[in-house]
Amino acid sequence: MNEKQKMEEQTMAKTGIEYAVFGLLQEDGTYKNGKYLSPVTNFNGTPTKASVTDYGDNRALENDNSVTGGTLSIEMNQDEVDIYVFLLGHTKDETSGEIIYNVNDTAPYVGCGAIGKSGAKYVAKFYKKVQFSEPNDENTTKQENTTFGHTTVEGTILIPEDGAWKLREEFATLAAAKDWLNKKVGITAVQGGNE
Repeated sequence: MNEKQKMEEQTMAKTGIEYAVFGLLQEDGTYKNGKYLSPVTNFNGTPTKASVTDYGDNRALENDNSVTGGTLSIEMNQDEVDIYVFLLGHTKDETSGEIIYNVNDTAPYVGCGAIGKSGAKYVAKFYKKVQFSEPNDENTTKQENTTFGHTTVEGTILIPEDGAWKLREEFATLAAAKDWLNKKVGITAVQGGNE
């Protein structure tokens, strides 16, 4: 690859997002029961920074912009049962199929990631500890023109004990990026977005 090609690759814009997967965080820092829940339209992480400045002698001496947490917003195309059971900790009655929302339900800590594209590379991003909260229940009547409703879940990005809150890896193929995420969250069998 010549220098011009390297420069062009470095300035490629991000295009697309796909294959959002989730795994239940264990005490030893690994994940289990990984799932692909739905195609996604948006997968946006917003870090919260300390933004603290130390002043002395009438000037700024030091600045701390370390990440202290953040928010992860995921817009899902499908309104799947597992969003409410797996991500939010609600219970599904196996006999009736009802999802029971209890005030005492607690959303589990999960790791989650997705794959974007930058130039010819596939970029997998993985947030190591996230706890999601109840999404808004938004519904719209059918109109003359079809409108597609999506479910947006908001999660709090938390900082694990080792301080590493996010992982990022680049791959030459989509299959390699999916394999990396599958290993992170504990997916062992082919799932919907893995075909």
